[in-house]
Order: sequence, then structure tokens, then C-alpha cells
Amino acid sequence: MNPKSSQAKGKRFEKFIANEIELSGLGSARREIGSGSGKKKGDIYCNLPFLIEAKNQKKIQLWQAIDQAKSQAEKGNENKDKWCLIIRDPRTSEESPSCYAIIDMWQFFQLLKKDSEPLIKEPDRQLKWKIQRFIEYGKSIIKELQ
Repeated sequence: MNPKSSQAKGKRFEKFIANEIELSGLGSARREIGSGSGKKKGDIYCNLPFLIEAKNQKKIQLWQAIDQAKSQAEKGNENKDKWCLIIRDPRTSEESPSCYAIIDMWQFFQLLKKDSEPLIKEPDRQLKWKIQRFIEYGKSIIKELQ
């Protein structure tokens, strides 16, 4: 594969990731021009708190790719320790690829912890009053239906 088609393959994968971020409802995303070589680092520009590095290669040198993602995050991300490496399984087609995200284990634990916490820990007075009114209205509707 010559360098031009190799670059094109990488750009297609970056555009695919950006599109999937948008389709998932995680905000707008786009392929970063220059792919991290300019002032903005990373391959994908989006609202996610991770700097995203994308790899679409047959043989990937995993540790070098992780080091690249980490160093890009240190240089160009406000969350200097938050990086994500997304790789495509070369055994799958480019139209419907299997992709894998690699992140730091401690960041993974933080995501799990954040996901397990309730959205509202303790309702404030106004919300508590609305919930009580909602319950009362529900009970009165059930009585009328019986």
C-alpha cells in the first residue's frame, strides 16, 4: 500500500469515528486537520473529555500507539491524563468495522464510578414538593379509573 492510500485509509477511519460519535448523541465531532501535527493534538476534535488517537493499520505496535496517544494528550489536552486510543480490527470491513477503545485503567474506573452514582443524590425542596404532588395526582387518577 503506497503512502497516499495509507493516509486516505486513516482519514476514512477518523471520519468514521467522528460520525459515530455524533450518531451516538455525544455532540459534534470532526476529523482534526493535520491529524495532531498542529496546535490541536489528537485525530478527532469533539466534546468528549478524552484526546482521541485513531489507528487503522494491519499490524499495530500497541505500546508505541499508546505512547503516542499519551504524549499527544500531555501536549494538547486540558485533561492531560485523559487519552483514548481507538483501533480498527483489520479483519473486519471498513464499512462495518469492529473497533476497540483503549484507555487508562484508572480512567476506566472513574467512568464506572461516575456511571454508578445517582444523578440526583438528595432532591432539593422544590423537587421534593413536585414529586409529592406527582404521587398525589397519580393516586387520584388511579381512584378515578377504578
